[in-house]
Amino acid sequence: MKRSSIPGQLLRLLHLLIIPITYFVTKAAAKHPKTVEWIYSSKIYPVIRNVVSYVTRIVPLPVWELLAAALAVVFVVLFIVRLIAVFKRKEKAFVRLVSLFISLILFAGSLFPAFYVMWGFNMFRQPVEEKLSLPDRKYTVEELNALCLHLAGKARELREKVTVDTSGIFAADLDKTLASVRDACVSYGEKHPDFKADCPKANRLISSQYFSKCGISGIYIFLTEEPCINDEEPFLYIPHSAAHETAHYIGWAHEEDANFIGFLICIGSDDPNVQYSAYIHALVHCGNALSKADKEAYRALYSTYSEGMLADLNDYSEYYNRYSGTKTWERSNEINDNYLKFNEQEKGVLSYQEDTALILKYYDSIGFFG
Repeated sequence: MKRSSIPGQLLRLLHLLIIPITYFVTKAAAKHPKTVEWIYSSKIYPVIRNVVSYVTRIVPLPVWELLAAALAVVFVVLFIVRLIAVFKRKEKAFVRLVSLFISLILFAGSLFPAFYVMWGFNMFRQPVEEKLSLPDRKYTVEELNALCLHLAGKARELREKVTVDTSGIFAADLDKTLASVRDACVSYGEKHPDFKADCPKANRLISSQYFSKCGISGIYIFLTEEPCINDEEPFLYIPHSAAHETAHYIGWAHEEDANFIGFLICIGSDDPNVQYSAYIHALVHCGNALSKADKEAYRALYSTYSEGMLADLNDYSEYYNRYSGTKTWERSNEINDNYLKFNEQEKGVLSYQEDTALILKYYDSIGFFG
């Protein structure tokens, strides 16, 4: 059947059968994490990542944002041109207009298998605690409290060493800090082969304001293998966010794993600004867990926060309250929640808080609890 006819164009939609095929392959992969680890995460993905990143890191801006804008312009122009041709009743004009929309549908449909081939199968690899041989046990509220006090002490100590702006709020040169995060990622990988990668410096999103409205501090784009951060949010969490997105680049897809690896990367940095961001991020997450378990212990913990720490946290709260609760924020949160649950992260957006358990296990592994 000729593609120059409507039935011929509709037959092209058969290519979308790749979507259910991919779906069943992912469900099978989820049951065999060791196989995924051995074949995909340690062999196939690093090659894909390195080849694509070698090209995209040449551009000092997020390539995916530039490509998205260019594709949008091309589609709109082609749509207008072909719509005008339809009104002028040119031969095959309507078929070409239908062809344009089918091409758009096929492109969108191809993103589903491309996601898994280029990065998404990392969702089903072995858990990070297995790779690091972390202990597996339950922890008491007392142990959680001890960890929180330690994190608060480290944050308090580092707060005296970090740079601040004219208002006394934690802030530093962003480009230098992102370079420090990259160096810390490379350094951590040299000590731990499962985390080794020639990491790029995280990119600053051109559309940061939009991502603030969506409540997104960073994003990893699989098509261009780019870790990107929202540079509109307060500096407090930006270094850790950059390490989190770079952990995705390294190949760790689960959000709690990326948060935890980001923490390990940052505390190993030589830059106190990077270290402080990681400790304060971990403190907030672990502190939230303590607050649910023991309100009195949390109040005692909170009383140990320095004035500088409180100023930084309040500054971030003001930013958060400016955007949270809007329809854009809630819709974005819902989409992210569904995406995570679809990819075997049962707690959805709550997965971001699950790094508390991993941090407890890490400190247990280095003898912190005696």
